[in-house]
Amino acid sequence: MDPNISPDVIGGMSAAVIIIGSLIYLAMIALSLWIGYLIVKAAVRNGLRDHTLWLESRRGPLR
Repeated sequence: MDPNISPDVIGGMSAAVIIIGSLIYLAMIALSLWIGYLIVKAAVRNGLRDHTLWLESRRGPLR
């Protein structure tokens, strides 16, 4: 270990690294959940549109 580096600096950096790492980890989880939400939202919208078109083809226009 370098004698010119104070152990206090290393201790402070480790706490900062843990905080930054935790924030990045939480941001990645939030991004994954948001992308999953958008995928499910698009799938439901397309499914409802397809179902509405199928119903209209069998019964005529809805309202």
